[in-house]
Amino acid sequence: MTARTWIASCLACVLFSVVIACSGEKPEEKDSGAGMLSWTHFSSLDGTLEPPNAGGQQTATAVFDVDLDGTVDFLVAERTQAPAVVWYRHTARGWDRYVVEEAALRIEAGSAVHDIDQDGDSDVVFGGDSGSNHLWWWENPYPEFEHGRGWKRHSIKNAGAAKHHDQLFGDFDGDGDQELVFWNQGDQKLYLAEVPKLPIAEPWDLSVIYAYSSDEEPAQRGEYPSWKKVNEHEGLASADIDGDGKMDILGGGRWFQHVQAMIFQVHVIDSSYAFSRVAAGQLIEGGRPEVVLVVGDGTAPLILYQWVGTEWVSSELIEFVRDGHSLDIIDVDGDGNLDIFVAEMRLGKNPEAKTRILLGDGKGGFEEHVVSSGYGLHESRVVDLDGDGDIDILGKPYKWEAPRLDIWLNKQGE
Repeated sequence: MTARTWIASCLACVLFSVVIACSGEKPEEKDSGAGMLSWTHFSSLDGTLEPPNAGGQQTATAVFDVDLDGTVDFLVAERTQAPAVVWYRHTARGWDRYVVEEAALRIEAGSAVHDIDQDGDSDVVFGGDSGSNHLWWWENPYPEFEHGRGWKRHSIKNAGAAKHHDQLFGDFDGDGDQELVFWNQGDQKLYLAEVPKLPIAEPWDLSVIYAYSSDEEPAQRGEYPSWKKVNEHEGLASADIDGDGKMDILGGGRWFQHVQAMIFQVHVIDSSYAFSRVAAGQLIEGGRPEVVLVVGDGTAPLILYQWVGTEWVSSELIEFVRDGHSLDIIDVDGDGNLDIFVAEMRLGKNPEAKTRILLGDGKGGFEEHVVSSGYGLHESRVVDLDGDGDIDILGKPYKWEAPRLDIWLNKQGE
């Protein structure tokens, strides 16, 4: 352990203990009548978390139990300086920072997690941005973790077009094995790859399951940044939309149904939301899972789509969401009904950026709970970070005050 890490860990230990003991100054707490949710806020700015990568463009996160201790850890990627990827190990004192990728890499938003090498621990995938035609995976070195020593990096894709915003693992063809799906925006395609058997080949064999054109696009809902390409697609999630027992792929305002071999049938949910974040889940009892779309870069409504009869019927949940690059569906308040998590970025133009949870009643009704206002969140996560059985929030920005981290621990019922 380096001297800097030791000092940071000791400081984290002291401050973390102070909070638990409820004596002295405490991190900010938010309370709401909505589901009686209450939050305790930690930040790299107050010393309870060591700052992540050195650069100012934090692009990606991943959450999984790296060290197999039963508690979720998290990774943060950055695309301008080394180290490109770090991970935070949960300990009794807080979180301890390690290095995953020692070099600088042009990593884009998005990640995927799976035991690729079949050794019993989870590995991680990140993709290159508009300046890189690479897609990589990192081999988890469990149980040999050392501060400052990175993980072994492998190649999935090392040629062709650039930009790989969003990746996803799942068994999408029903064969019992996991496949990797990813967008390659530079190539305007959605790819699927079977995970190679051991020894793992480099690069992997890729199959195109969907392609789109940049000649034109349907009228888009909302306003978008000037750098968005014509008809650009993004966003990935999975759910069994048609109830056939196989997980389907969602993204680009569509869902993809496996037919046979590498053939997938494309179903449009909303062609005006091709450039969006997506999540799916049983928000309304009965029928197909509902789909939620929001614009990750731009301003547009948060929309819920419910399958009624033979079509998707849309309902506007929030009229204006600005750069809502964090979206998930999960039961945050523990009442048995799924909720919607959505958070906005700041980017120097949205000083009142909100982190919201729409608490669902299982019948299509939602009560808005604002976790924070004024914090810029990008590709942030809702997961149990401290192992106490409830859902917490991992917050990171893209550029706002980067590098920084924010964590909101769920203190409901305490």
